[in-house]
Amino acid sequence: MNYFKILGLIFGIVAFLKPFYMHLLPWDENSFIERTYTEKRPKWIVPVAVVGLFLVGFTWYKHLNSDVPYSIILTLLFSITAIKAIVFIFDYEKFQFWVAKMLKKDKGREIVLIDIGAGLFGLILILIALFIY
Repeated sequence: MNYFKILGLIFGIVAFLKPFYMHLLPWDENSFIERTYTEKRPKWIVPVAVVGLFLVGFTWYKHLNSDVPYSIILTLLFSITAIKAIVFIFDYEKFQFWVAKMLKKDKGREIVLIDIGAGLFGLILILIALFIY
């Protein structure tokens, strides 16, 4: 299997399953999110964001230096994750405020909708990985 197929399957499965493991399993996902994204940026956020940016950079390297047809599709889709990593590093407070606001409004319904969107995005990634690569 090539890098892009593996990346698409792993990234796609994690995103596809997000609505299930966040909202259908019997646990309090809103308090988990609240504990995860505290007002003061947790120490683990920056290293995880840097690793994520490294993976995006490595994906671009693989795209530019390998002859995999349509690798640009997954490269661009995976690059979207860099936005969150950059926000985590440079403007975490704004992100945390946004999450806290969503948690308070309608018992976190907006978060459920975002996770459903992530699940659909994951399904698209899985299909791309299976049928294009």
